[in-house]
Amino acid sequence: MLLHEPFNVNEDEGSLYLENERMILTSSSVFGTLRKDLIENIGMDRMKGFLIRYGWNLGMNDAKKMLQKNLPSIKDILRQGPVLHMMKGYTKVKTSHLHVDYDSSGSAKSVHVEGSWFSSYEAEEHLRQFGQSKLPVCYTLIGYASGYYSGICGHTVIFKEIACKATGDETCRYVGKSLHEWGGMVDDELQYYENKTIVKELEQTYEKLLEERNNLSTTLSIHKRLSEELIRGNNLQSVVDIVFETTKHPIIIEDVEFTPISFAGLSSDRFEEVVSDFKNELQNRDHRNDYFHQTTKFSHAHHHRLVTSIVLENKIVGYCSFIYEKEAKGPTEVDQMILERVATICSLYMLNEKNSFEALERMKGYFLEQILNGHFSSKGEILKRGRYVNINLERPYYLISIKYSSYNETLENDLHFHEQIMESVFTYFKDRSNVLIGQRNGNIVVLMQIDSKGENITHVSNRFINSLEKRFIDCTFKMGISTLAKDIGRASEFYEESITALQMAASSNKMILFEDLGVVGMLIHSKNNIAIKQKAKHLLGPLYENKTDNTELIKTLYVFLSNSCNLEKTMDDLSLSMSGLRYRIKKIESLLGQEVRNPAYGYQLFITLQVLIVEGEIKLD
Repeated sequence: MLLHEPFNVNEDEGSLYLENERMILTSSSVFGTLRKDLIENIGMDRMKGFLIRYGWNLGMNDAKKMLQKNLPSIKDILRQGPVLHMMKGYTKVKTSHLHVDYDSSGSAKSVHVEGSWFSSYEAEEHLRQFGQSKLPVCYTLIGYASGYYSGICGHTVIFKEIACKATGDETCRYVGKSLHEWGGMVDDELQYYENKTIVKELEQTYEKLLEERNNLSTTLSIHKRLSEELIRGNNLQSVVDIVFETTKHPIIIEDVEFTPISFAGLSSDRFEEVVSDFKNELQNRDHRNDYFHQTTKFSHAHHHRLVTSIVLENKIVGYCSFIYEKEAKGPTEVDQMILERVATICSLYMLNEKNSFEALERMKGYFLEQILNGHFSSKGEILKRGRYVNINLERPYYLISIKYSSYNETLENDLHFHEQIMESVFTYFKDRSNVLIGQRNGNIVVLMQIDSKGENITHVSNRFINSLEKRFIDCTFKMGISTLAKDIGRASEFYEESITALQMAASSNKMILFEDLGVVGMLIHSKNNIAIKQKAKHLLGPLYENKTDNTELIKTLYVFLSNSCNLEKTMDDLSLSMSGLRYRIKKIESLLGQEVRNPAYGYQLFITLQVLIVEGEIKLD
């Protein structure tokens, strides 16, 4: 205290001096009231900045005075800060750590100080006015310490309150370090040391609002042009052309598998490089769709990309991307706004395409139903209607019947599940104009013409059924295919062929061609049901008469005969043990009174069973 002159009070003049500087004596509660008024009038953040800068200026002023006292070291001068703090009644200070590094000239290069404040007037007044706080509140003390140390050391020193009595801590504790020693940890606090006026803040707010308005205006202008393109019936290529023309940013539209649909602003070579670059990145990511639910920026080896998803009926159906060169400035806020509007336009376009496609397919499905029902009075009328939907029905065709079922019983009654199946069938054949798709008696019916001489109905159908099984892994699909038909007027006959083949399809052979049925097909189309039943009764005897009780034995007999009496294959197909299978064969032969391995007898049994299955007389499922 010897370094500082005592208070000099002149009651006659109403003045109070300390260190030859006039002071004002007032109660701490006044500062508490001021603090409250500042919060109510200019807000918490501006109040915090105001008090920090007020404390900074107090600290800087004291630092200037202490530098004139010619103390022997910087440390000695720094130690006087807490003394002045206490003399003025701000708080009691206890420094627990003080370290200063010096450069070659003896100036302070960096400083690190820690300590505690006891009975902080700011903490006490905040508690009195507002109650407990969530954050430290000793802004004036922080500002004073920062200003004092900065003034003494000749570079910016920032203090941070790490505990505060106002937050419920026992004492207030602080850490002060040179700004470059903080490593960016106090960067958010630096704004409070800047003397921003409200007028300046209003100017900045106005500039930001102006920028937002310009961004919105640009975005709306592009959205309007794109909407007009949709109204004119133009496609996505015209959309990307307009976006590139307006923004000068290359753009790509891709489907959900990231297969490009349209692009603009890239040469063919650059486009291939960008696509390859992006695919390489995707291969290194798991669950890649998780990254694209929101507009996201990605950096790749040869470009930057801003990606947003195209959503249709709550499902991601594609992506829009702005492409940036590796060394170019990244995407701006307005880029994101524009890209998201482009994605909305793409959604509308795809919704319109989807609705148009589904409407056409429904019309074609109804047309197929009319053909099968014999609705048209002449073949010429059918051909004329076919031309309306761009299919030449004078060409040969196959009729295919498809039956599907789900392992999940709840899906069987789910309308959305059945709609998804039909949508997948439509989508699979969308690039083939020579196909009609409909539904009949719970089955999907497809009239298909083969495109080229080298195309094979078996290969085409196999690829089709495999794609369905891949898409719906919990479902089974079976398919029956008619013989090649050349007369559209007889379509209902070939539909019956496909149904006959479908009824013969099993889990081990999910696709059956009618022509492969041979004599069975002839027997079925003879329509002599009474003769068929009499023959079955004669051959199968007790097995047929008690067919309900003998279902497992009949199934075993059919599978055994279809496997050419091979025990191992039959055992695998039926999931039976060898002893169990032998027991069943023995029991069957006992009931029939014949050896089923006899080729002639076995052939008759197999044909009869096939016919009964098609006719629905016996069921193996």
